[in-house]
Amino acid sequence: MHSLFSEMCGVEMCGSKTERSEELCAVHPLENGEAFERIDNKEVWHPVWAGRIDDKVNSQFVKAVVDRIWCDEEVSVQFVN
Repeated sequence: MHSLFSEMCGVEMCGSKTERSEELCAVHPLENGEAFERIDNKEVWHPVWAGRIDDKVNSQFVKAVVDRIWCDEEVSVQFVN
């Protein structure tokens, strides 16, 4: 899950787990209140780590995480069958 959050928030996957955690904690909400921004045609998420899970931005982030896991599982099942 840690790597999924890192990827979705635009944090590089190199370095130690501690370094990635620090970089994730440094991801701040966007000033315009949006949940993500598009960089090079990719969604880079900006959850509100200090907020509640049911805040607008955080609930969008949680849904995106669930959707991503669901899609990954569908691909895995198709690969096995």
